Amino acid sequence: MSDTQRPTRVERLAAWCWAGLLLGCTILLAGLLSQGTPLDTRITALLPEPHQTALLEQAEQRLTQAFEDRFVLLIRGDSPAELIADLKARLRDSASVLGFDDDMFQRPDTALAPYRYRLLAEPLASADNEAWVQRGLTRLFTPGSDADPRRDPFGLLDAWLEQRFDSPIRLIDGQPAISDRDGYWFVVSSQLSTSPYDMDLQRRLTAALSSFRDAHPDAELLRSGLVFHAAAGANQAKREISTIGLGSLLGIGLLLWGTFRRGAILASLLLPVVCGVVFALPLTWWLFGTLNLLTLAFGASLIGIAVDYALHLQCARQLAPEQALTRLWPGLLLGLVSSLAAYLAQLATPLPGLRQMATFTALGLIGAWLTVRLWLPWFSPRPHIATTRIAAQLNRLRLPPRAPYRWSLLALLGMFAVTLIVTRLTANDDLRQLNPSPATLIAEQQRVQTLLERPAGSRYLVVTAEQEATLLERLESLEAPLAKLRAQGHLAHYRHLAQAVPSPATQKANLERVRQVYATALPEWIANAGLPPKLLEAAQAPLRTVPLLTLEAWLKMSAGRADNMLWLGEVSASKAANPELAALVILGDADEMARHALTRLAAASYIHYHDRVATLSDHLAQLRDQIALWLTAAAMGLALLFGWRYRRRAWRVLLPPLGAVVATLALFSALGVGLTLFHLLGLLLVLGIGLDAGIFSTEHPDSPAAWLAISLSCASSLLAFGLLAFSATPALHYLGLTCLIGLAATWVLVPFARADTSRLTAEHEHSRDGQQET
Repeated sequence: MSDTQRPTRVERLAAWCWAGLLLGCTILLAGLLSQGTPLDTRITALLPEPHQTALLEQAEQRLTQAFEDRFVLLIRGDSPAELIADLKARLRDSASVLGFDDDMFQRPDTALAPYRYRLLAEPLASADNEAWVQRGLTRLFTPGSDADPRRDPFGLLDAWLEQRFDSPIRLIDGQPAISDRDGYWFVVSSQLSTSPYDMDLQRRLTAALSSFRDAHPDAELLRSGLVFHAAAGANQAKREISTIGLGSLLGIGLLLWGTFRRGAILASLLLPVVCGVVFALPLTWWLFGTLNLLTLAFGASLIGIAVDYALHLQCARQLAPEQALTRLWPGLLLGLVSSLAAYLAQLATPLPGLRQMATFTALGLIGAWLTVRLWLPWFSPRPHIATTRIAAQLNRLRLPPRAPYRWSLLALLGMFAVTLIVTRLTANDDLRQLNPSPATLIAEQQRVQTLLERPAGSRYLVVTAEQEATLLERLESLEAPLAKLRAQGHLAHYRHLAQAVPSPATQKANLERVRQVYATALPEWIANAGLPPKLLEAAQAPLRTVPLLTLEAWLKMSAGRADNMLWLGEVSASKAANPELAALVILGDADEMARHALTRLAAASYIHYHDRVATLSDHLAQLRDQIALWLTAAAMGLALLFGWRYRRRAWRVLLPPLGAVVATLALFSALGVGLTLFHLLGLLLVLGIGLDAGIFSTEHPDSPAAWLAISLSCASSLLAFGLLAFSATPALHYLGLTCLIGLAATWVLVPFARADTSRLTAEHEHSRDGQQET
């Protein structure tokens, strides 16, 4: 090691401090692992944090509680009773469930019996006495009918339940089931014993279902529930950590070994990667309190960036050992700052998952840079002749001083690319880019919801009132427009509490109508049926005192427990507002006409319409626009910064990154790929990585070492980020595809940035080196 490359006393002290800091991070990581700090497997980690009214926040919490910790299984096969018993036994043994919801599917005949005279179905409410008499006679003389001449001669409760509880679920041999064209599906519904994001619970539940499938290969099983999507997301993240991380590491290792052919050099290149991860992992985990598996999958690509700094240092040492290392530090620092700017821009987004990814990667880059700056100058491995040959051959890939045809072709391609972007570039704010679940699982979920006719809870109305009676009346007023939308096929289904509990005014009117019928039509029915006259007094006696059905009574019944998610209770629209009662109207799939109608319904001050999918899509669109503005502002700011530093040579720095951004957008435009938020985040990364290439191609335009390092940097980044293009997580796939195209374009454009180096530039470089050596 020459005196010019020997670390100073301050650098030696800083190196020891850095070693102590890494030791502290290692101890912190060991402590987090020993405490069993849970990994976050939520697939919603990339979703923006909600910014909505207090009322909607309470509604979201209620729906989350209702849907999050429950799941539904549909099973079909021979001997269904045995299949169901075996499935329930395996689920119980797995300790993944608290119990089953069998009683929720029973008809609430017994529970609602005392209220039957206040529950009047519409056909009977408007029927005349003759129709009532005929209905009573038909029920009385129909074989197998369970008509009760004393308590319910006209079948009031049956009529109510048939109209208001028209569920697709039927009891077959005592088991809840639904039918399709191929037969019956039997329903097994349960509540999870812990959070659906608990990885141990996911493992036990998945193992129980797998063992059931193995024991009954001919049985069909459909799944619906957040826990299955969470488990799929966790397993997918684990697979991608191993495949993307290990694949990237193996590919980069082979690339670097083939270039340098020295184990010591390879170790020195990978050392910053290891130190970067040791520095970033515990600090990110500690700062956020948890670590998302998506962060690890994304952070596995850190090795493609962290190795760049060591590449520039070792390439300079191998190919130009006589030059001082001090000439490298300004370029390395600029490269770090530009990369950090690209990553830390993600901290401005309200996406928790992206903020954690950005923090992890930024800390990793800082750790890698410090390792290169403070440790690697101590090591000077012996060069291999193959490195010199590769650098010499690669150095031939540069433009001659005059290449008008190539510059003309580049200009034409640039104009064509800009034209494509202006005329054909589109946007895509589909929420499926946030859903990493496999298509088969999504299809299962949709099929179960369709068969059960259950809304997913993504679209709903919130109705408020000061009194329970008023609230129920307002819910009743929505029945006619919602029923019309459903009958016309614009709305799949809907559910609200007034379907089970009529308002007190309606119950009073129903009771008065029943008393009228019992006074006029009942004697005629008794006479026509040939029953004893004394039955009249016995049948009319229960009408004297009939309890009022309340929401509290209904929600305590077994059949009413499922409606608890519709009841918000006492809420406050804001801190200053007086508390009110609120209830939800859960809506199914709605077309554009239905959405417009629902918006009109929400014009009333006491009705609030919320479409979670549309809101999140709008939010993603706003974020996409913000990132696009940030990308434009960053490009303009960098142009000013590098214009100040490099003067007339600033275009050399900006050509690789900005040209790569234009090329990527043009290719997306040509292929009809809609631009998403994650494509733009990928472009920010391309901008940061491309700036490294532009900076070093400008700082050292005639250096074979710089060109070799730039090429290896682009190749390693392609291996790291390019592999993300094969991720099954849409967000990571979009980001990886963008980096794959953008980094390839960056490497292609660097020869143009190095081309036509003037004598003035060479003299400037020579004089600056002399000043540094002095």
